[in-house]
Amino acid sequence: MARREIIIEQRPQRGMIDPTAMRVHRVQVDDQAAIGPWIMTLAARFGYPFVDSFGTPIQYQLRAVSGNHLLLTTGQFADARFPSGSHFVLEPERPHTTSRWKHAREKSRIHQKSQTVLPCSRRSLLSLLAISSCFGLGSGITTAFTQHLMTPSPEPVTLLSLQTLFAHHQQPVRTLTWSPDGRIIASGSTDGSAFVWNREGGTIRSRYQFSAPIEAMAWSPDGTHLLIGSSNTVSFFNAATGVLLAENATQHTAPLTSLGWTQESVPRALSAGTDNQAVVWSGQSYQPLVIFRHHTSAIEALAIAQTTVVTVSEGGLARMWSALNGQELHGYYSVNQQALRSAALSSTGSLAIGGDDHVISLWMDGRICQHQELDTFGAHCLDEAIHLQGHTQSVRSLAFSPDGRLLASGGEDHTLIIWSQQRRTPLFIQRQKEVPRALSWSPTGHFLGGALGSQVAIWHVPISER
Repeated sequence: MARREIIIEQRPQRGMIDPTAMRVHRVQVDDQAAIGPWIMTLAARFGYPFVDSFGTPIQYQLRAVSGNHLLLTTGQFADARFPSGSHFVLEPERPHTTSRWKHAREKSRIHQKSQTVLPCSRRSLLSLLAISSCFGLGSGITTAFTQHLMTPSPEPVTLLSLQTLFAHHQQPVRTLTWSPDGRIIASGSTDGSAFVWNREGGTIRSRYQFSAPIEAMAWSPDGTHLLIGSSNTVSFFNAATGVLLAENATQHTAPLTSLGWTQESVPRALSAGTDNQAVVWSGQSYQPLVIFRHHTSAIEALAIAQTTVVTVSEGGLARMWSALNGQELHGYYSVNQQALRSAALSSTGSLAIGGDDHVISLWMDGRICQHQELDTFGAHCLDEAIHLQGHTQSVRSLAFSPDGRLLASGGEDHTLIIWSQQRRTPLFIQRQKEVPRALSWSPTGHFLGGALGSQVAIWHVPISER
């Protein structure tokens, strides 16, 4: 794989304390790297904003110091002709407005000098990725990013190298779950099929068939049980033998949306559905232990950390409660009352929720509320959230890595993003051919599974951020 070194001059941004400061980064890129996503990831590493004060997406480009021409963002670095050691400036692409006539005139001058000027688009940030990368599962292309940008000779990191592509489902996959040892995956589809298969090679170990779509699955943390939700039925299976141990089709009165397990010595199962309720089940007797009925609209997702549960609803509310007794920990969270579609809880208590407002709202410890007040829906937590903006359509899936340092998100815009929880910026952005409707990390955090249409992709994620 051919590599070249490029030297990035990081010019000061407006508002910097020292406007004369300039930093130089030596970065290695490989020829197979897609230019567009690489540039956007570099901008994220530099801490550059993705939207301006008016909410307009900001797109970035590389301008050569020598010759002043722009590097095209389409294709791969192999398509770009420049010698190793070339100097570039990373800069935002500014719109042609009357208030910025000097910049427009300068760009006109650059057009006259060079035939490799970037054709500008005024679409959203992620539309740029769609146009410039246009690579998905079948392309065999991975994107190289920088590691240790401040070191003299950094080694590039290739993110999300595809390990396995499981393609035995006939209709869209809605859910996937990992065995505790990380060697086996179970996935379920709207065609009613559930497969249990090996991470390496995708060899099928067993198959289940249901008469209704499978919306949720969850492997117990002790490895003994596989929980499957189809229509309004919760089914408990022996994970080793595939034998049905128990099923309940009466507790829920509408289709299920989510399943999960507590992390304790004797795990309890949880289910949530469009009947507005969540149920805690005994992992031994398979009987309901707690019924949570504090939502007034369909529960779209649940997430669990130890015995703490978050459920999010179509009505735009996120409620934190205990699986031990069904009591809420504090008032509900609500950002703008738009429908919530996804939720994630980290092992350290960080809470992420996403939905139809296209934004991921993050609380560093969702178990604690500092300020709350009473309203129509009960106690309302007023603690401000951190907002992660990278999607242009509804956020359908969220998943924290086991150590809580990375957050994966998938949206209706077909975009998969991996965020640094600490920096709160994207480490990786990639447009997929299908909507990432389910995301799940392996227990080690080295692999990420994603449901993409009727296929399940397993990627290796060697990110130094962990």
